[in-house]
Amino acid sequence: MSIRTLEDNADEPRLRTELDDGRTVDIEITGSPNNKRRVDVSVDGGQTWIFAVEDRTAGLIDLHGAGQPDEVPNWIEPLLQRIGIEGVEE
Repeated sequence: MSIRTLEDNADEPRLRTELDDGRTVDIEITGSPNNKRRVDVSVDGGQTWIFAVEDRTAGLIDLHGAGQPDEVPNWIEPLLQRIGIEGVEE
């Protein structure tokens, strides 16, 4: 799974990757490393998971969309680790 940069803004990048099943995932990072960051992970035509990040750990703060249970899928944590987040709290 490779991650491509959609917008080359080093402070608030937008990234895209594809899952093994062919779905597209967009990742939007807002905030600064010096305060709480927000990371939105959106699946094309599906849910959006919204995380607050503090001390390199992401915590799920909101979930939008339908079709899946209110839990973080197992593919999200390795994806977030590839962008520098150490772990995910549910």
